[in-house]
Amino acid sequence: MLRRSRLAICLVLAVLAGLVGTGISATLSATASAAVSARPDANSNWTACNDSAVKSAPGVLWERIKEATESHRDLPATFWSNIGYRGDIAKIVCYESSFDWHASNDGQYGWYQMSKSLISSEGVSWDEYWYGSKTAPAGWYQCVAGELYIKNRYGTPAAAWQHEKEYGWY
Repeated sequence: MLRRSRLAICLVLAVLAGLVGTGISATLSATASAAVSARPDANSNWTACNDSAVKSAPGVLWERIKEATESHRDLPATFWSNIGYRGDIAKIVCYESSFDWHASNDGQYGWYQMSKSLISSEGVSWDEYWYGSKTAPAGWYQCVAGELYIKNRYGTPAAAWQHEKEYGWY
């Protein structure tokens, strides 16, 4: 998701490049080209996540995905029971946060790299998402919010991962 803002900036720069003199235009075009080369297919982290995320995912991620999926009535059971979907979720988490549940990048947080407003739009409070609660450990609410976002926006983890591969964000 945080790659979305980089791509938007590059598009603005490309538009401006066409409207501004050639000296600035060349600089802006070079900047836009550099950003385009950072697409997921050119990113070694994307390749590593695509190839080995399932093997390298920490056990706690699997525990939280299973607990959240099985406990939350609005999450499809297939998000856990379908091994392909589990793998797609692991790939997204690998790519977005390198499996760091306290990752923080430009206003995006946790395993799923969600903004505070997006977290709350999925019915999870910031404190629950970041710290957990008395009844659910840290990471559980991150899985709930992340999986609800995937379900509501893409329908399936496979569709979310496909979007991540194509655009560098989900």
